[in-house]
Amino acid sequence: MSAPSMIRSPTLPPTNNTTTSFSTTYSSFSSGYPYSSNMREEATFKVLIVGAGIGGLMLGYCLERAGIDYVILERMNHFPVPKATIQLTSNTLHLIEQLGLLDEIMKIAKPVSQVVLRKHNMAVIGKIDCLYVKQRMREGCVQWGRYVLEVVSGNGGVQCRCANGHVEQGDVLVGADGAHSAVRQNMYKTLRDKGILPKVDSECLKFTQNAIMGSTEPMDEELFPDVGKEFGDVHIVIGKESPYTMWITPALGNTINWCVTGPMLTTHRTEENFMVSGFGPEEAEKTCQMIKHLQIPYGGTLERLIQNTARNNINKILVEEKYYKTWYYGRTVLIGEACHKFVSFSGQGAEQAILDAVSLVNLFHKIEHPYPLQAITNAFEKYHLDRLPATKAAIQTSGQLAGLINRQGWSADFKRKMVFNLPTWVQAVSVDKMQVRPQLDFLPLIVDRGSKSVRSLSLKSVSGGQ
Repeated sequence: MSAPSMIRSPTLPPTNNTTTSFSTTYSSFSSGYPYSSNMREEATFKVLIVGAGIGGLMLGYCLERAGIDYVILERMNHFPVPKATIQLTSNTLHLIEQLGLLDEIMKIAKPVSQVVLRKHNMAVIGKIDCLYVKQRMREGCVQWGRYVLEVVSGNGGVQCRCANGHVEQGDVLVGADGAHSAVRQNMYKTLRDKGILPKVDSECLKFTQNAIMGSTEPMDEELFPDVGKEFGDVHIVIGKESPYTMWITPALGNTINWCVTGPMLTTHRTEENFMVSGFGPEEAEKTCQMIKHLQIPYGGTLERLIQNTARNNINKILVEEKYYKTWYYGRTVLIGEACHKFVSFSGQGAEQAILDAVSLVNLFHKIEHPYPLQAITNAFEKYHLDRLPATKAAIQTSGQLAGLINRQGWSADFKRKMVFNLPTWVQAVSVDKMQVRPQLDFLPLIVDRGSKSVRSLSLKSVSGGQ
């Protein structure tokens, strides 16, 4: 298993209640659009992407390498300040190396050496060994401040109309706009009106608990020695007769990322449009007061980290999960958390979105002119079938991980001690069974080094070894 890397990631803003004004029309028109008097002059396949998160940006860059036209529509006016990290493993590092991005990723990443599970008093329960976009896209392909209000789709193509009057048209629409996806909600409205939306897709996201996370300012290496090390350790601290679980991870630039999960100031919600941003600074501050007494691996309490964390770098979110059954309809398809939402601390969200993008681009690359609707439908169906087993397994694994870490009692303690003390070779075999490691079919492939030889190769890559 190659060393996971933790990198800062954008925190996408939640979709707020105004998304209810977004509407979708699926018609049988074969030419022309209601908001544009002219069809596209060029006979090229074009992909419209809603959402400039990890999934949307990776999809765009893969399309760039495939020579496929695309545009990304993002409702925010600028790239948001990162408030969290993402985890990348060998499932996606192969692709990143294939795209020529590995060196740049490693410059902003901190490799993880091991995951350490601790009791509330810092006694170690067990360990898992983890060592066994500049000038990338053409200018104008990411369009900021494009809040999509309406989508019109039919045999001749798909068109998005934005709140500022801007209109984009293409052959397919990809909803990469996150867990509270407006594209999904309104595609589902169309299916519901037609009476063909599965009941399970009408249910709200499954709310499990809250999480509060933050990223500190650069810390003093003398007081926090781990921050200066080349490889960081992820510390998971289990509360004693407490509903809280804490995650501590050193990050790039001598900073420390911290996260606490549990039923903190739980807000009851009854609809999917519940705003995560409703957890404002005041409520986040109250939550910090509830958890500041928790002990941390560096000595002292979490208050030391909270005091060194800017308040705009503290974020409280809902921990939700759900697997949606319907991923596509007509010319619209979903990727990432728009179609499968993972609990935030499972490390799966960003990786699975990237894997979705790879699968979809490989299929888009095979569609030939004149890009008939049936060929697009076939590509969507193959994409769904390709990703179905892996995403289901990932959701099951993340749920099991959440249960393993958060449950209390002697039975849970026994299971944690057993899992976190398995022999290294058992850990390696177990991880290899979960690896998929897809790559882009139209680029030179990267050799799969496997879990046995990756340790030394990863160390050389990170340290500039010969």
